[in-house]
Amino acid sequence: MPIKFRCNFCRQFLGISRAQAGGIVDCPTCGRSIRVPLLDGSLPPLPQPELNLQDTQLTRALEELARLANPDSSPVVVTFETAVDADEEDENGIPQLIPEPIPIEVPIPPTPIAINPPMQDDDESDSLETQHVHAAHTPSINYDVLAELAAVAPVDAEWNPRKPSPVRPMESRPPRDLKSLPRTLLFVAIAFVGGMLFERFVKVFESRGPASANASAVEPGDAKPNSVSQVSGRITYKSADGTSQPDRGARVIAFPIQREGEAKLSVIGFRPADGEVDAHVASATLHAMGGALATADEAGQFRLELPAGTYQLLILSHFQSGDEKQTPDPALQKLLSAYFDKPDDVLGRVKYDFSPLRVKGTGDVRDQSF
Repeated sequence: MPIKFRCNFCRQFLGISRAQAGGIVDCPTCGRSIRVPLLDGSLPPLPQPELNLQDTQLTRALEELARLANPDSSPVVVTFETAVDADEEDENGIPQLIPEPIPIEVPIPPTPIAINPPMQDDDESDSLETQHVHAAHTPSINYDVLAELAAVAPVDAEWNPRKPSPVRPMESRPPRDLKSLPRTLLFVAIAFVGGMLFERFVKVFESRGPASANASAVEPGDAKPNSVSQVSGRITYKSADGTSQPDRGARVIAFPIQREGEAKLSVIGFRPADGEVDAHVASATLHAMGGALATADEAGQFRLELPAGTYQLLILSHFQSGDEKQTPDPALQKLLSAYFDKPDDVLGRVKYDFSPLRVKGTGDVRDQSF
């Protein structure tokens, strides 16, 4: 009986001979190296990769990385030289070549340039320059203009600069007229009543518009148009001993009868063995087309949020494999060809259930057992 296990990276269900127990193989789906479980079910860890420091290709690669890290500095030159040591000979008397140390040219850091302090002039030139600077920045005062302003301005004989000026009392404001208060309250009441009447008029107009006619055409028990309803359920499968187990990781796909857009979707993310990030991307893409995608949790529970309408529901099992020669329903083949670029890769070799779904907005429940 072969050993059956799943890939640690892509979750592909694999089978291999018992002679390969504990060995390292490559996954045929994602190409990653994985460890085959032992016969007792344990899984030894993969060995850590070793670094060969004597590899010349690795040395050249490190030189290229050093050159890219310091593009402005002089390149690091690594030379290999050999010397003959007369004292060292092999058993045939042939001198041996002993490698000498590898000289490495390290870029020389830039040397700061010393700047000589400015030359100082003598005292006389410094004083002249200081006088010119003060003369350039000191504003000139026109005393003739000040004298004319003083003659024109009125003179206060009682003003004393050492005596503070008297504080003038604040002017008293006239009291507010209380007769205008009822008029203000009347205007506020009129505005409030007018706003209520306008809102009531808008509601009556909308209730008699075309939207109310469409709402009255909905059948009793159905959801209102554009309302979102939840479709939930539980997916299980029967194990080898006949017990019912939650089919965690199963995919639940709801396709609308009339799809939006013409672009074909990628099958990545819709299959049960795909990762969670790819499943989120696939769910967002299908939601833009009017459908929904959900993944069963650890208890096998799932939940879809769909507007009221009719859909085609496809449930893919995660733990139950189908027949190798299973032939899909022609209606399912037509639906998958309309949505996916590779429709044959959606089903694979897993069991599935394909049936119509009517969403009425009453909390529909759909359970499935494989």
